[in-house]
Amino acid sequence: PSIQQREKAVDSCPLLHIIAARETTAPPGFGSAQTLVDLVTGAISGAGTTTITAEAIDYPAAGGEGYAGSVTVGVAAVVRQTAEFAARCPRSAIIMHGYSQGAQIIDDAFCGGPDFPSLNSSVPLVTLAVARNVLAIVLMGNPRHVPGLVFNAGNATAGGFAARPRDFRCPVFEDRIQAYCDDPDPFCSNSTDDATHESYGQVYGKQALGFVISRL
Repeated sequence: PSIQQREKAVDSCPLLHIIAARETTAPPGFGSAQTLVDLVTGAISGAGTTTITAEAIDYPAAGGEGYAGSVTVGVAAVVRQTAEFAARCPRSAIIMHGYSQGAQIIDDAFCGGPDFPSLNSSVPLVTLAVARNVLAIVLMGNPRHVPGLVFNAGNATAGGFAARPRDFRCPVFEDRIQAYCDDPDPFCSNSTDDATHESYGQVYGKQALGFVISRL
C-alpha cells in the first residue's frame, strides 16, 4: 500500500480494541467472554470520547480428544490476530480477554509454555508491537491457573487441570493481567461445580471492568 493508503488505514483505527477468546465447545464468536466485551464496550462508548472495536479469536474451541490440538491452533491464532491488528493499527491500545480454553490460549501466547502436548516454547510468542500496545489481559476460568500468583483475583487454592508450576512468573505482562478462578471450579481449580466456571462474567464482570478502566 502507498503511504497515503497506510495513513488512511491508521486514521480509521479505533483508539481501543478488544480481542477475546471463547470457551470450549462455544460456537464461533465471543461465548462467555461476551459479558466483559459488552461491559467494556458500553463503558467506553458511553463516555463518548473513545472509539472501540472488538474481534473474536478464530479457533476450534474443541473439547475431548480434540482439546490439545485446539489449544495449539488457538495459541497460533492469538499470535497471528494480535500481530495483524498491531500492524494495521499501531497506535491502538489492545485489551485481551479469554474465558476457559480461551484464557489458556491467551495465557500461553503471552506467557509462553511449555503446555504439553500443545506448546513447547517457554517464552512469550506475541510480537514486540503487540506487547507494547496491550494494556490489560483478563483471564477467567483459566485451566493454567496456579494459586499464589500476584495477578490472581479469585479465591481458588488449587490449580487447574493444565496448571502452571508453582514458581511460575510472567514478568513481561504480570502487571497487566487479572485472573479469576474460584474454588468450586472443576477446570481451573480441580473441583466439581460447573456453575462456578460458567459465572465469572456475572460475578466478576464489574471488577474486571474496573481493572480494564484503571489500565487505560
